[in-house]
Amino acid sequence: MGDHIKDILTLAALDELTSTHKYVIIDFTAQWCPPCKAIAPLFHKLAAEYARPGALAFARVDVDEASEVAAKFGISAMPTFLFLVDGVADGFDDGGALTGAAVQRTDDRALSIRGADPKNLVSAAIKLSELAAKELVAEEVTAESA
Repeated sequence: MGDHIKDILTLAALDELTSTHKYVIIDFTAQWCPPCKAIAPLFHKLAAEYARPGALAFARVDVDEASEVAAKFGISAMPTFLFLVDGVADGFDDGGALTGAAVQRTDDRALSIRGADPKNLVSAAIKLSELAAKELVAEEVTAESA
């Protein structure tokens, strides 16, 4: 694990993380999963580069150790990368950046990526980092005008 990825073992730990970060990317993984192991270094690199304290967090859930968390979101395939906004699995408006069969969508929102899909994972991290940066700037402007 890297300092930029939070291991989530309980729903309470997830609630704590989502209460302090508007955006969260969760990697649902398993130790026995070869594709999970293959994409883990990329997830670590993205977390190191794009995590933004108080705005964008990267988390990991081992489905065997935290089955309650996986069950909450109906996770049945690993790896799955889930996008939470304000603690809800409603996804985010990716502007059409995420494409392909691995991307789960509703209308204009990317909900998750099922499988080890480096291209879409990178696109999601970049887009969420941009949204998080805008959020931080908006908070600073609001604080300065108060």
